[in-house]
Amino acid sequence: MNHEVKIASAFFETLLRTERSSEAELNAHQGKLLTMLVQHAMANVPFYKDRPPPNEPIDANSDYWRSQPFMSRKDLTGRLSDLRARDFSIELGPISPVQTGGSTGPAARRDLSSLESLARLVCSFRMFLAWELDQSKTFYIIRKPRQNSGTISDRWGHPWLPKEALGVRQRLDIFLPAAEQLKVLARAAPVYVNTLPSNILRLAVEALRSGVAPQIPFIVSVSEYLPGEVIEIAREVFGSRIINVLSSAEGGIIAVECPKSGLFHIQGEQVLAEIVREDGSVCETGETGELVVTPLYSYATPLLRYRSGDYVEKGPKCPCGRSLPTISRILGRKEHMFRFPDGTQALPPIDRVKVTGLLGHDNWVMVQTGLAQAELRVGNSLPDEMRSPLLELATQPLGNNFKVEIRRVDSLPLTSGGKRHFTLNSLDG
Repeated sequence: MNHEVKIASAFFETLLRTERSSEAELNAHQGKLLTMLVQHAMANVPFYKDRPPPNEPIDANSDYWRSQPFMSRKDLTGRLSDLRARDFSIELGPISPVQTGGSTGPAARRDLSSLESLARLVCSFRMFLAWELDQSKTFYIIRKPRQNSGTISDRWGHPWLPKEALGVRQRLDIFLPAAEQLKVLARAAPVYVNTLPSNILRLAVEALRSGVAPQIPFIVSVSEYLPGEVIEIAREVFGSRIINVLSSAEGGIIAVECPKSGLFHIQGEQVLAEIVREDGSVCETGETGELVVTPLYSYATPLLRYRSGDYVEKGPKCPCGRSLPTISRILGRKEHMFRFPDGTQALPPIDRVKVTGLLGHDNWVMVQTGLAQAELRVGNSLPDEMRSPLLELATQPLGNNFKVEIRRVDSLPLTSGGKRHFTLNSLDG
């Protein structure tokens, strides 16, 4: 067992203890990591140079921490040079760049140390155990291609197990047509898959059309909002159970769905996650707010109180026995939510499976253009006989007070990270 694998194994064993620690013990563990990160950021990162360092240990509930300002994506895209650490310990390992998926505009970059990559990876190891995955299965990662996978093995399971007991990890380009992806998966099935919800939908619709429906017992869904109808079609077509993971390039693995309760366990040993109201105050259990993340090992590019743009509901204690804080529901990103005449904001309940199935492709988006107005924009050819049923599918979930028009557009490309956004609010530009 090499040195890096020994560290991963020890880290993993620590997570199995801390996930069942008392709230006080978990807060103390997190507070120690947070204090070290903040001291490093104040001393070595120009972005934070004017902030006073903490004079004593801090945690998420301390006055010092609550007094720290939030940072935004604008800070990350506009001041990346100032966010990079000037002094960086060799013990943290080599640095590699990571890029966001471009959900809210041009993709942003940040630096990731080997230590931070390992912290994210070990949270995945814990997920494999919780969901009792068969680690001998082949695992396909269907994402945007990248040069450096940031992993410590060409196998996907616990690297301290014998290599011959672990399944091969393969990568597929998410920009490949769904039919080509399915052919590759069918040759190796049954397989596990890690991909985006929009790609799960794309694969399922194509499988129904072509009859090529490989067995995929588990799908790990990441980086996008996962609607219920996509969960159902994946179960119907591929026989899949979906593990819903809240993750981002900025925050890593933030929360993982619990196999027992359906709540989402915040991965508090690698990321501090705060759920805040519009005024920045902390939400109570059952309240909805914006998710603010601080990756606790982000020494290369420290992100302190980063506003993620994701809206979630703060959850209760999970009955499974793990003491990690929880999220009850993931509501999506604000720029994808509609503003309704009664003042509420929510993702419009348009059935993505039915619209995609009717069109035969996923090249569409529903855009709010007025307080009670929306356009369904379609990027491929649209036969006249399809307009009426399509308009009904788009209008019915919004209610009679909403006026919806269908508009043909030239192109609706995926984002730079391979994401497909099906709803968009253009009221604020």
